Amino acid sequence: MSASEEVIYHAKAPVKEGIQAGAIGAGVGLLVSAAQNSVASHSQGAIGVFTRSGHTIGVFAAMAGVFAATDSAVANARETKDAWNSAAAGCAAGLVAGAYHRSAQTMVFGCVGMGAMLGTFDLSGNALKGKYAEMTEQQKQELRQTQLKTK
Repeated sequence: MSASEEVIYHAKAPVKEGIQAGAIGAGVGLLVSAAQNSVASHSQGAIGVFTRSGHTIGVFAAMAGVFAATDSAVANARETKDAWNSAAAGCAAGLVAGAYHRSAQTMVFGCVGMGAMLGTFDLSGNALKGKYAEMTEQQKQELRQTQLKTK
């Protein structure tokens, strides 16, 4: 994609995205809760997944749902898909993690940490190898010029 091509933004439904991601997060939370239950020493058996470590399911669901809904809402408000959306959504998810721990300090550092981490991950092309890995030198140069351009 060259710098002269215009990207058309397609709006997303934040509530729908949040519910879908929340359901996936709940599934992941269930797996983590099951792992916590299996290593814990107690007499409740398998039901301990819900009674002893079930809060993990809710935290994972809430963080995933808030992340997806915030990402979509910010993208719709800005009418663009870029790393700032992921940074804002990561911040919101970090706030949820801090609220769970009932600590303002954890909320602030969760916001800053997750926002920076997820914004950087999105900026790198949503892959650990980075977005430059499959680009030609000309495409890399064009991308660098668009990122460094000031208004």
